[in-house]
Amino acid sequence: MIGKNRILRTSALGFLLATCSLISLVYMEQIERWMIEGFMVLRPGTMISSLWESPSMDITVDLYMFNWTNSENASDPGVKPRFEELGPYRFTERMQKVNVEWHDENSTVSYMRRSRFDFDPKHSAGRPSDPIVAPNLLIVGLYQKMLSWSPMLRSFIMMTLSIYGKERTMVHPASDWMFDGFDTPLIKMSKIVPPNLVPEMNFPYEKIGYAYPRNGSMEIYGHHNVYTGRDEFKKLGQIARWRYNNVTEASPRCKLKGSTGEFHPIPLVKGRAISYFLPDLCRELQVDYYGTTIFEGVEAFVYKGSDRNVANGTDNPDNSCYCQENCQEVRSGLLNISSCWYGTPVFASYPHFYQADPYYADQVEGMKPDKDRHEMVIMLEPKTGMVLEIKARLMATLLVEPRTQSIYHNAQKRFFPLIWADYNVRITDDLLGYVKLIPIMELLGKISGIASVIVGVVMIFWYPHQLIWQKRFMQKIEINSQEATMMTDPVKNNGVEESPLLIGLQYTVSKGGTGNPH
Repeated sequence: MIGKNRILRTSALGFLLATCSLISLVYMEQIERWMIEGFMVLRPGTMISSLWESPSMDITVDLYMFNWTNSENASDPGVKPRFEELGPYRFTERMQKVNVEWHDENSTVSYMRRSRFDFDPKHSAGRPSDPIVAPNLLIVGLYQKMLSWSPMLRSFIMMTLSIYGKERTMVHPASDWMFDGFDTPLIKMSKIVPPNLVPEMNFPYEKIGYAYPRNGSMEIYGHHNVYTGRDEFKKLGQIARWRYNNVTEASPRCKLKGSTGEFHPIPLVKGRAISYFLPDLCRELQVDYYGTTIFEGVEAFVYKGSDRNVANGTDNPDNSCYCQENCQEVRSGLLNISSCWYGTPVFASYPHFYQADPYYADQVEGMKPDKDRHEMVIMLEPKTGMVLEIKARLMATLLVEPRTQSIYHNAQKRFFPLIWADYNVRITDDLLGYVKLIPIMELLGKISGIASVIVGVVMIFWYPHQLIWQKRFMQKIEINSQEATMMTDPVKNNGVEESPLLIGLQYTVSKGGTGNPH
């Protein structure tokens, strides 16, 4: 016989297995989320932290320069400036986070970002030596900054500009406009003046350039402080402080927010926009949800830059806090990023004024907005928020306005395109392989859960079923035995009655018994 304790132990184990497996099936998404969160929280020495510090992503940057081809007519307000797009000038970027410090008291981590850009001549249409003609952004910036200076300092600068600031344009090789930079007499003069004597004249760099000094420098990106996700996972990778402050100097009413690029609040929700804090813009940029697609066999959420994302504060109240004090709100399509350019009136938009008010493209010649070339597109894996592909496309534009006694005193108010960047990020094949394992592991988990439930149920009823079967089997044997016995007894009785000897003895006994007197 099967022991009672053995039956109880097996049934209890089966009940426990079936129950746990059933719970895991019902709450599989929640369990999977807990596992992903536990893996992705930033902690010192973990694999995810190592990948975060030195991202193994394929990053390329295509830069396109705008060459002012009819600058000789700059003094004629009736002639539209004409621009020719040159490029791409392709660079590969290697990004690294340095000076990493962990702050357990508020679950944040601080770092400085350093990027190295290497020119890729094989995939470039332009040459670093290409001459580029552009507006004199240094003079335009000085005239803008002088509006808030004292009359005495303004008079001194005006005398200086009458000597060194007569040129409406600047002509330099493409390499100087991009990462190499170039100096000017005005910058050299500003270095002579003691910063404590005339702080308004202080300029932090020895050269100027659209992308100077980003190559190999940590200064331009500034000090970052982001959340690790340990206390609140939804804050993972979100900006906490930049340059030791939780607001930007230019927009004190706008709290810093947005992802620094690597992480997003997960799971991603359909219909909900994502946002990035971009140090190149000194502000947050939202990107709207567009739909879903399949990227290399992996489900992906697609986000695209919309006209709402670059609208002014009137058309999009989310952007209203970025226009303060003496800010003059412009038509939708441009974002004021002057604070990132030390007061020079520079604005960001999509390339060729794509999705901007037609007013901007009509001001100049050579603009050809194209959805395929100029649209911002981001693809993310919805369960982990991992970047699958990014095509971030933004353009820098200089506002030139007529100023009294300036070289642009007879100019019309126009936005001059300077440069635009096509920033491409793509997940590596190794990382993509890990991402592809997620749905496979999820399917295997479901199959294992169902199989475990079945095994648990079988364990619960296995021995009781065996006992019932054995009992029925024994009953059947007993019934068959009884039937066999009943069939055997009549045969024996019939044999006795038909025996001649016993019949004679019975007759004698019965006869003798009747003759005895009482």
